[in-house]
Amino acid sequence: MRLQAVGYGRRVTVPKCPAGLRDAGNAVQPFQQGEFNLGHQLKPIALAVLAATMGAGLLSGCTGNQTKPQSGADGSQEAAKPIEIKWGIHFQAPAVVADTEVQKWLEQKFNIKIKPVKVTDVSIASGDVPDLFMLGDPANVSAYQSQGVLMSIDPNQLKEKMPEYYQDIEQSKALFQTVTFDGKLWAIPMFIDLKPYDMGLLWRQDWLEKVGITKLPETLEEFEKAAYAFAKQDPDGNGKNDTYGLTGTATSTWSTGFYSIFGAYGVEPTMWLERNGQIVNGSVMPEAKEALEKLHQWYVDGVIDPEFITDTQDSYRKKLYNGRIGVIEEQIGKAALADGATIVAMKDINPDAKLALGHNPQGPGGSGNWDWGVKSNFVVIGSKVKDDPAKLDKIFEILRAQSSDEETINMTSLGVKGTHWDFAKEGATSGATKYMPGFEKQEQRDAAGIRLFSLGNITTRSYRDKYSNAELNDAVRKFSSAPNWTDALLFSALPSDGKYKNDLTALTQKYFAQFISGEVPLSDFDKYVAEWKAKGGDELTKEANDMYEKQFKP
Repeated sequence: MRLQAVGYGRRVTVPKCPAGLRDAGNAVQPFQQGEFNLGHQLKPIALAVLAATMGAGLLSGCTGNQTKPQSGADGSQEAAKPIEIKWGIHFQAPAVVADTEVQKWLEQKFNIKIKPVKVTDVSIASGDVPDLFMLGDPANVSAYQSQGVLMSIDPNQLKEKMPEYYQDIEQSKALFQTVTFDGKLWAIPMFIDLKPYDMGLLWRQDWLEKVGITKLPETLEEFEKAAYAFAKQDPDGNGKNDTYGLTGTATSTWSTGFYSIFGAYGVEPTMWLERNGQIVNGSVMPEAKEALEKLHQWYVDGVIDPEFITDTQDSYRKKLYNGRIGVIEEQIGKAALADGATIVAMKDINPDAKLALGHNPQGPGGSGNWDWGVKSNFVVIGSKVKDDPAKLDKIFEILRAQSSDEETINMTSLGVKGTHWDFAKEGATSGATKYMPGFEKQEQRDAAGIRLFSLGNITTRSYRDKYSNAELNDAVRKFSSAPNWTDALLFSALPSDGKYKNDLTALTQKYFAQFISGEVPLSDFDKYVAEWKAKGGDELTKEANDMYEKQFKP
């Protein structure tokens, strides 16, 4: 059953007039889900705005026990003045779209006046700080906290004001430590349990069949056999030596690419990993050298596309579509189901091709892939709000609705059912959703304000259970290797990250690409490790161990 729009997701009980004292002229019809239609007048929403005072409003129609409304100097009734909120739009939205239908809906529902703004480092530096906005990473929270533009958040207040969400996030309470600095909490963490962006291996199944492999590879040895066959046995049948097993993203992502291969050796470069109670960086572990030796051999044998140094996730997908390589690391959400983006794109380009999603290969160190853990994004509050208790209360009212009130979540993230979205299965009342014609593209939804004011994964588990795709959830459970290899500090920002992190990542990417290609011999791995340590790695390692001891150690 759909939750009501008012009362933080609870039905509001309206006091009744005593028998014989009712004024029929003051009868109010209950607000019904679906009455609000974008592009039409907002009369039903006005009722939602009055929900907080509905009891008094109805009793004013009684001749006894009457509550009088506030009056102005001329005796006229005064409505509560809307609270102005500067709202940072979703950080993935390219630009502000003012006065959208969703904005007007929120203003009516919560009795607020929204000023939507696009948050950038430049806008923050200029002092244009929103009252409410999202950040993507603990490093962003740390950077803005150090500039004094964020308000600290009392966890007890969070528990009081958002009890439904707090009950869920408390199960992943280590996330609070990722944004706790100087003993204070500076953001509300979001969590995600089943991540469609976890990665497995997407194979050209028709190529496997062409080279005589009848089952999807599961071990590193089986992976290697298939990759060599793709490079050597002309799987596309054109008589040319123009195919490779795989490629990588050595310098184009957050780390070094080849995540499943490193995972098979029990390591992920650039991650902080716990080993025997100590925190070490995967970039300089001996297991990383073992994986590099394997990748170098594949490169020398012509199994790895020589463009792996500059390839991106987009370009390696195109190479899969166009028959240059036979396997990629792909997000489960894009590859597990028939309507996954990569599956659909392949059908459009090469309808005769067959794709199949498989597990990350099992190797001497286990199996794994890059895993972002349960961490999602973060909600923050501007520092000036602490001096405005009424605004802070209103923001928490909005946050509670954004996390647990089904109607508010749907309006900000999906729009209006039947107009912008519907359930994927006809007649369904739960499960996967789809966007309606005219709103399949994100820019079309942005124009209506859908997503601009969404706060993402701040929703409760009960909401997610109702609106998630059960088939996709099962695929994530089946193919994801999480949480085998995730960051021991949950990607928290270390005090000296801003000084060293980017340069160390670039150093690792450069060396690893050179080790794989043979431009630099693997005998120089220890030289690389020494350089990594001298250029800030040792300092970061100390900080990582200090943070682990204080905040994360079981």
